[in-house]
Amino acid sequence: MPQADIPLDTADLSTLADRQQARFTTGHGPVSVRRHARFSDFVRASVRSRNGRDRAALLTLHPAAYPLAPTWLAAIAEASPETADHRHPSAAMSSVRLLARMTPDHRNGIPRQLDGSVGWSVPGASARVWPDGRVELRGNTGAELAGQLEGSEWDHWKVAAVADAGLRLLCAPEARHVTRTGQPSGWHRPFDRSDSTGLGRERKGGQMYDGSTAASCSCGWRVTAASQLGARALAEQHRREAASGEPT
Repeated sequence: MPQADIPLDTADLSTLADRQQARFTTGHGPVSVRRHARFSDFVRASVRSRNGRDRAALLTLHPAAYPLAPTWLAAIAEASPETADHRHPSAAMSSVRLLARMTPDHRNGIPRQLDGSVGWSVPGASARVWPDGRVELRGNTGAELAGQLEGSEWDHWKVAAVADAGLRLLCAPEARHVTRTGQPSGWHRPFDRSDSTGLGRERKGGQMYDGSTAASCSCGWRVTAASQLGARALAEQHRREAASGEPT
């Protein structure tokens, strides 16, 4: 049975007795977990803001999600704001999806529901977030991570980090490396930028063309190539190496 104030990464939520509450520690603050009701098949987990006083998130976890819970709760504690009030997050839902790493390119725009929520999917899992702070992540195997982020200091970046962390746990292995290739830097005047890697093309007005393009991956990998084709090639190489288990 869990003891008070033990590290969250060693927690086994399946051992909680009816109505038992346990307190766990993370590197970013405490997490309280309680079996909600007698003979219930879920537990509620409360994550505090960084000041240790305010509740920043209330999560609902079912048995299929118990093995994933320590990692996800630790990620929420890491992303949690300094304080939390009783208002809704200040995050704009469209920005949340654009900032999330665990999502493909947005060439088709951002579908938004009438309730203001946005959702996206990667192989094996899907995500949906609402303006009132609700987050729901579902895996194709039946596991679900869901909860409510509390307080206006939850911004676009923090909400995206929570969604990313959950999707990484639920998605299929091939989706852990979702790559993106950006657009070339384009035309500019040399004196406007000191870090140009221009390819030498010049046009009227003294402008130089900079083809440098960034490529990135949902795992955190990022590189800048001299051209968009080069960036795409490096992204493809990264996916191949990730699939084969080689260092990237």
